[in-house]
Amino acid sequence: MRKLSLKHQVCIFISWVLVFKCSAGERDYFYETTNLTWEEARNHCQVCFKDLVTLTPENIQTIAREHNITSDCWVGLRKNSNSTSNSTMPWSRWANGDHLLFQNWYPGWPVFKSPERYFCIQQETTTPTTTSTTDTMVTPHTETDTTEFGGSTSEYSTLPTDYSTSPTQYSTSPNQNSTSTNDSWVINSQPPVESKCVPVLDVPRADTNYIEDSCVAMLSFGAWVEKNCLEVLPFICYEDRFFGHVNLTNRTSQSTVLTWQPGPGIISHYRIEVSVDKQVTNKQTDNLTYEFDSLTPGTRHSVKVFPVKCGRDLNPQEIVFYTTPNKVVNLTAINVTENSICLSWIKPAGNVDFYLIKVQGDKWHRSKVEHQEVNMLTPGTRYTFTVLSGVEDNSTWSEEFSISKYTKPGKVSNLRVFNNSKDSLVLNWMAPEGRVTGYRVKAMSQSNSSLFDEEVNKTEVVVGRLPAGTEITLTVAALAGGSSLEGDKETVVNYTSPGPISDLVLVTTYDSLNATWTLSDGNASSYTVELQLDGQTQDTKSEIKEPTVRFNNLKNSANYTVVVYAFVADIKGPPVTSSKFTKPSPPTNVTVVDIKKNNLTLKWTAPVNTSAATYSVTINSSFWEYSSSYTLDNKTSHTFYGLKSGTKYSFEVKTVADGDFSSPETASAYTVAEKREISLSMLCSSAEALLCDNSTTRNDVFDQLKAHFNKLLKNDIFWELTKQESENINT
Repeated sequence: MRKLSLKHQVCIFISWVLVFKCSAGERDYFYETTNLTWEEARNHCQVCFKDLVTLTPENIQTIAREHNITSDCWVGLRKNSNSTSNSTMPWSRWANGDHLLFQNWYPGWPVFKSPERYFCIQQETTTPTTTSTTDTMVTPHTETDTTEFGGSTSEYSTLPTDYSTSPTQYSTSPNQNSTSTNDSWVINSQPPVESKCVPVLDVPRADTNYIEDSCVAMLSFGAWVEKNCLEVLPFICYEDRFFGHVNLTNRTSQSTVLTWQPGPGIISHYRIEVSVDKQVTNKQTDNLTYEFDSLTPGTRHSVKVFPVKCGRDLNPQEIVFYTTPNKVVNLTAINVTENSICLSWIKPAGNVDFYLIKVQGDKWHRSKVEHQEVNMLTPGTRYTFTVLSGVEDNSTWSEEFSISKYTKPGKVSNLRVFNNSKDSLVLNWMAPEGRVTGYRVKAMSQSNSSLFDEEVNKTEVVVGRLPAGTEITLTVAALAGGSSLEGDKETVVNYTSPGPISDLVLVTTYDSLNATWTLSDGNASSYTVELQLDGQTQDTKSEIKEPTVRFNNLKNSANYTVVVYAFVADIKGPPVTSSKFTKPSPPTNVTVVDIKKNNLTLKWTAPVNTSAATYSVTINSSFWEYSSSYTLDNKTSHTFYGLKSGTKYSFEVKTVADGDFSSPETASAYTVAEKREISLSMLCSSAEALLCDNSTTRNDVFDQLKAHFNKLLKNDIFWELTKQESENINT
């Protein structure tokens, strides 16, 4: 029965080996030949290393082979090492707490405790109505572990104390959960709670190789066996390979500070190994930092920091660094052209492997010598050149030494002159290729005296304070770096214009204009005179040598403008203008063409050879003491409204030019009369007989009445007086 149980357990164990796999991390292994107990060996490993070795399929053969193990030695596995787990399963974890995922037992190992057998009496389970007997029945029972690899013994390992005094309290029926075949006991579950069991004392409790609290020793070829943990054996420790990192701070040309990570476990001190030019020195410290001083600039230092544990160097933390090289001395720029600048400097103290030249911070050159020509530059551009001393790690540089220089600017082009005046002219040019910071503009007279010398920052400038009508030599040069660097000059020769004429006088007739003037400033070689009317040029006279000119066959009443220019070479002076009207001529054919009761239309003909004229028209009625004037521009008719019927109106039309009036042309007309008849009766009485009846008397009275109306109305109002006679015998 025990063999069956053992086979069952071994099968379960083998299935674990097939299911679980593991791989160790990067570790170092140490074979210690001192013989110690398992606990002593583990304590030593924990102090000077990490722990007793944890075995894997990958490291077990390597450890046995590389360390030349020739005897049994302790490894980090103990049956009941449960300090890191709540599990009660033996052989479930390594001493360091890792799960047991790999086993390499020598055949027959591990040895498990043999199962115990019990005689059990079950409590009666019949109903109260069933009659029970006083006989008891002993049922054999076999205890097994509750786990696959062992466990605690049954809590029913002894019979109760009242079994002998009260046997009737227990059932004679066999345990329903136990089975038997002939004399063989079958491994089954623990006795039921209601059972009471006692072990069979004549059966051996365990195999002779069974160890209650055993530790694992590895044989020289890698297999495992159990041994008493108090035996003294050599042992194998492991330690996770230490990987640290050294940091570099406060690095200068002669000093630096190193800091590093602490080693694992109890570190007694740190050993610092420094290699410079194949010379090795050692330093020691208890701290995690070390300051180096009095170093040589630009020098390579290889440093290893070893944590020392139990007198043993752990894996070193390493760093290689260069001290900062010194910066170069006396950086200067020589031989400056439009497209290149040559740099020169002096080597600094200490070590320098090469020099790095930066142009504007991004264009790089390397040099082994203390000079460098930088070409393919843009003309007139300010460049900042920076030189650094460098070492072979390509990341350690000296302080920067920088200078700024301009390349020579290019030459301006397309220089031209315009807007010449008597005391100034305008210069314009195209900027050269590249960049400029400004331009120097100069003007020289024929006698080589300086007339103008200024710096400007645009490509067009007014050159002033010049003499009128003078030949001027003008030069323009591009500048870079303020006025410190000047490009090649571009030159042009031109003239200022003569001054304006003065005292321009115009004299006109009906059809002519005469102009005279004087030259007020500078020289003039000729004159040009333009005659304009209504903004249009009517005539131009050029190359006039004398200051007078006459224009004929002009229109009357026209406002002519005369423009006079003085010339020097082909440079025209400023224009001087004056305007004057020709004399006006009177209109003709003034007539009234449309007569109505209350309005009249007057029409006339414009003077011969006139342009658009202005007319002054006057209407007058002496009877009504009415008079009104109108100014008409370029019109030859006008209608007068609001007039009185039957009234005589007189008209006067004059041509007007620049306030000058022509002689008037006149006309008159009556508005249509609105006739009304008024009857007058004359009563005549006289002492003289038949006097009133005398025709002569009546005619005389009628004539007197007509004379009265004529005196009163004259011919300013339409009126008629007629006589009608009637016979009245009583009159």
